[in-house]
This record gives sequence, C-alpha cells and structure tokens, in this order.
Amino acid sequence: MNTTYITRGVWKSLVLFLMFAFAGCSTMEEDNNDGATFATSAYPEWNINQLLMGNDPVPNWIAPDPSNYESSMFIMVQLQEELVRYSTDADCMTVFIGNECRATPSTRNVSKSGNIYFVLKIRGNNEDRNVNFSLRYYCAKLHKIFTLTGNESFATERTYGVDEEFEPQFLNGATKYPIISYLDVTLQDNPPFTPSIEDEVAVFVGDECRGTGRLGKKFSVLSNTDGENMQVRYYSKEKNGVYTFNKPVVINKNTTNKVTLTF
Repeated sequence: MNTTYITRGVWKSLVLFLMFAFAGCSTMEEDNNDGATFATSAYPEWNINQLLMGNDPVPNWIAPDPSNYESSMFIMVQLQEELVRYSTDADCMTVFIGNECRATPSTRNVSKSGNIYFVLKIRGNNEDRNVNFSLRYYCAKLHKIFTLTGNESFATERTYGVDEEFEPQFLNGATKYPIISYLDVTLQDNPPFTPSIEDEVAVFVGDECRGTGRLGKKFSVLSNTDGENMQVRYYSKEKNGVYTFNKPVVINKNTTNKVTLTF
C-alpha cells in the first residue's frame, strides 16, 4: 500500500512538472517570435511627406561666373535614403558660401541600383578658408528646400564623394519631431520569400508612418520620445503583400537600432 501510494504521488508530481514545463516552453517560444500577419497588398503608399511638406517656392539659383574664381572642386552627393521616394527630375541642388551661389545647380542622376545623386562643381578662391558653406537641396514634390551648413575650407582641384559615399542627413532638424534616430532591418535566414530591391520596410505609431526605407540600409525614424515603441511593416514584392509584425520595436536615440525580422 505504501509503495503504491508513493508511486502514484511521484507519477502525479511528474505529470504536473511536465505540464508546467511544456507550458513554460510554449510561452518562451511565443515571446521570442515576432509573429507576423500577412495581407495581400499593392505597393504601399508609405511616406512621411505629411511630416516634411513645405511651401518653399522653386528656387532661382544662378550659376556663378567662373571668371570670378581661381579654381574649382567637385563633390558627388548621394541623396539621403528617406528622400529618394520623393525625388523627381524637377529637383536641384547647389552650394552657397554666405549668400553667394558657388556651384552650377545640379539636376539629379539615377544609378542602376536606384540611388539618386547630384554632381556639383564648386567655384572658389584660395582665400576661402574656414568659411560657412551651405548645401541646399530643393525637393519639388515636397515643395521644400533642405539646407545643411558647416564650416569648411575650399580645397583646390579636389573631388569628394566619388571614391567614398557622401550622403548628407538633410532630415536632421527638418521635422516637427525632436528626436531623429536610425533603424537597420535585416531578415531571418531563409525567409518565406526572396528579398528584392523593390521591397520596403516602414515603422508606424498607430496609423502614422514615422520612417521608411530599404532592407539592410539604415534609415531615419522620427520620434517624440526616447524609447518609443513602433510597429514594423514589411512589403514583399514577390509575395505582393505586407507583413505586419506584432512585436513592437523600441527606438532609442543616439544609436542605430537594429532588428532582425522573424516570420
């Protein structure tokens, strides 16, 4: 009798232990799985243009007279990833020193990989040392002039942005959101589709898009507070639809936030 009682007690304990163990394993797997819902969709109109739209008139930038300057230098500017989707042939870019236009306004070029870039020939003199340069980009679709300024010295017969990527961050200070962070998205091994250059990833707070970009290339995210939770959505060209991820991404400032999407 005693042996039977002990055996039943041990068996009951073992059953309870296994039940809790399986339940615990199930919960852990659920927590570590992003979990994505899929819905068929045309190419999504994800954008942050409502956060960037301006009312600047088309600029009348006048090319400098080369006879007034001793020499020139070239820069090749790659357009910031987040602004590529808004770029059109009506865009232009130039460089100012003070209030003086120093480069022939450049129209855009499109590379085979879909990058947008501008080639600028800047005029200058030897005394242009430690002067305030401003790089100005007019986006016709957004009706906005983006400007970045800095203190630089003119470098005679030099070329920048050709052997190395020069991608100015025009969005900094250009929106109503005080915090601009970055997100770099990668996919799990063997995702349920073949990634394409036409795929797109975006982050949302509610129904408001706070950032959009491409796989494996960091893009800007607009935030109200540090550590804001955002939802990730991924458009697959091959699947012709959007994956919406249940697990939020925490966006921290002053860093490139990285996330690997698990389907």
